Amino acid sequence: METKKENKKGFWASLFSPKPCSCSCGSNLIIEEPEKPETSCCCGDKSSANNSGVTEIKILGPGCAKCKSTYQVIERVVSENKLDVKLTKIEDIAEIMSYNIMATPAVVVDGTVKIKGHVPSESEVKQLLGI
Repeated sequence: METKKENKKGFWASLFSPKPCSCSCGSNLIIEEPEKPETSCCCGDKSSANNSGVTEIKILGPGCAKCKSTYQVIERVVSENKLDVKLTKIEDIAEIMSYNIMATPAVVVDGTVKIKGHVPSESEVKQLLGI
């Protein structure tokens, strides 16, 4: 009987625990929900990722100061590096909840939640985009 409880505990722990990056770069980034592991790397390593680059970035948040700061930081990095990226701000609660996040602001890169719960620094955004 005790082994079943241990198995269930292990199952739930593995289901909800963050997944570390499994690429060859040795990055310490943690991906919460990897949706496209074969097309994008968590650290932006172009050697193991598809060479198409980032095409879309979504900032999820209800419009608070941290969400606005996150948008400004990402917008600054994109404009300084002259990237051809579609940058959108999503404030609809139903759409935010469809990404299964509970902390905002969140940054979604090509459909994968990469950052959530804090305002990223410029260097963190550059690392995320592989710049």
